[in-house]
Amino acid sequence: MIAITAMLTLAACVPGFGPFLRNVDGQTWAARFDVTVGLTGGPTLRLPVDLEITFRQRFTDVTADASLSYNVALFRLQTGSFVALSGRLGLDDGLSLDSPNRVLAFDGRFVDDRLIGTVSIAGVAPVGDVVFTRVR
Repeated sequence: MIAITAMLTLAACVPGFGPFLRNVDGQTWAARFDVTVGLTGGPTLRLPVDLEITFRQRFTDVTADASLSYNVALFRLQTGSFVALSGRLGLDDGLSLDSPNRVLAFDGRFVDDRLIGTVSIAGVAPVGDVVFTRVR
């Protein structure tokens, strides 16, 4: 048993073996998706949304500034300021972010060079399978 533990410990120290923590500090990721709003059974409106998130990371603790804008026909409505998010990044590349006032939340994971998950705006309009790509 001691030999197995020692081998696993050594394997975790060799680059490429064992779990690693993704570094997203200073990176900006963006996505464009549609949010459907309206009353149940009534008319609905599809709003194209642009969401950009810039990360700051301290080990597994992640904070981020999110910029949210709606593009409708000839005008663009921005949230006016950044939405502050905080959360955790797991060794399994899972990421959970939430704003203190529940305006915006994200739950997903990194898959290769994409960030895929569910975005919830004001807790009433969850949109699944949103794909973010790295901007800078």
